[in-house]
Amino acid sequence: MVKFLKITAAIVILLLLFYFGFFKYRQIQANKVLIPATTQTLLKINVDELYKTIAVSYLKHPGQYAGADKKGIKEKVDDLNTGLKIPANIYIYALNGKVKNTFFSRMEIADSSAFNRFILKKLSLIKKEAHFFQSADSTFCLLFNKTTVAIAFTPKKESVKTALEEILSQKNMVKISDSKFEQMADLSDHLSFQNAENLSKINFRDGKIDFSSEFENKWIEPAAYPKHRKLNPESTVSMWLNGKFKSASSPKNTPASSSVFSKDNFLKFYKGYLDFEWTNTVKQVDTVITYEYNDDFEQVEKKVARERKIPGISINMTANDKDVSNYLKSSGFLDQSTGKISATMIPLYQLYFKGNDGNIQLSTLPNAKPDLKMESSADFFYFKVDFNKLIKQTSIPLIADKLGSFNQLEIKAKSTGKDKIKLESELLFLNRDANALIQLLKLFKNGFNSSLDFNLSFDIPVSK
Repeated sequence: MVKFLKITAAIVILLLLFYFGFFKYRQIQANKVLIPATTQTLLKINVDELYKTIAVSYLKHPGQYAGADKKGIKEKVDDLNTGLKIPANIYIYALNGKVKNTFFSRMEIADSSAFNRFILKKLSLIKKEAHFFQSADSTFCLLFNKTTVAIAFTPKKESVKTALEEILSQKNMVKISDSKFEQMADLSDHLSFQNAENLSKINFRDGKIDFSSEFENKWIEPAAYPKHRKLNPESTVSMWLNGKFKSASSPKNTPASSSVFSKDNFLKFYKGYLDFEWTNTVKQVDTVITYEYNDDFEQVEKKVARERKIPGISINMTANDKDVSNYLKSSGFLDQSTGKISATMIPLYQLYFKGNDGNIQLSTLPNAKPDLKMESSADFFYFKVDFNKLIKQTSIPLIADKLGSFNQLEIKAKSTGKDKIKLESELLFLNRDANALIQLLKLFKNGFNSSLDFNLSFDIPVSK
């Protein structure tokens, strides 16, 4: 028995070594790929890491992927029979001198016959020249030989054939390790994106998507020691910002806006802190004015009280409360006796204004009393939305239809040095067991099938 266990353990260890060695070899080979020397933006899709993550999810939660279609993901992808060799990493790049959002890539062809059938039948491309195919709207283009294909997507129908020829023949190309994108080669994230100002990463876990991005900060000066009011953790939506906006000159001859919410007025009053909170749904009574005819056939005004449910919203901002109050009064936007904001300024909801101790508040709650005590934080920006409560507190079918699979979104941002911001976010799904990418694909396919024909030959069932 002991001997059998030793042999079994040795076999398992060898299999694991082979498994990790195989994927390591694929990564090494993939990172030797060449990219155009003029690349200004690079997107990396880590195919192997996605495969491994989804495979582990299959093993941990097999019931999530059970259904009428018993095929696994690999079999479903194989069913497409693209004829392409799927590498460990797929690199997609934008080039200097090309129209914005024009992207290129290069892949090897494993089966030229299958590839030809795929582009003609599945993609419905049109042959323009020998080995050069385009979509009907000329936005998707392929140029290939017997072993390799160069791909381009251009939203403005730009001429891309010359660039495709250079990519196909690997002319004017450099190794990623010798380029400004060298750090991308070693990233194990599922998706990574880099340009001159930004490095972003996305990972698809079971029941959630993690996103992080570090980028140049051109818009805001975060507080050196961020603080915020303690917001209600049970809020439907909550947000706070502790930082000053960098000054930006307005275009010449631009007329000043009289709106209190205009950029100029906001920056004039704003003193470095703002928060927003949607706590629950409240009842608000509005007076609706209608007109009807009396017995003398004279049109008379009739006022009717109407009760409706609205979001319980409070907005707090550090500002010179006397200056803001005087501005609202002089503009005729504020009823001093009641604190009501005029419907001509904010027609959607009845808001109430309060100002004291360097803070102003706009709220749909007439008796709201903000707690101005502040607590420290490493982040200068925070945002959270609870989709379950949002759906319950709104009567918009589109929101429930599109957001019903999500649980919560949380976003944080902190300063990481001079003119640098790191943003991190987490999107949680209601189904915490199935992989987030599989759930997204299912949502995308179900949500758009009525208007778009993807001509897909496979389904991805996800059980809840």
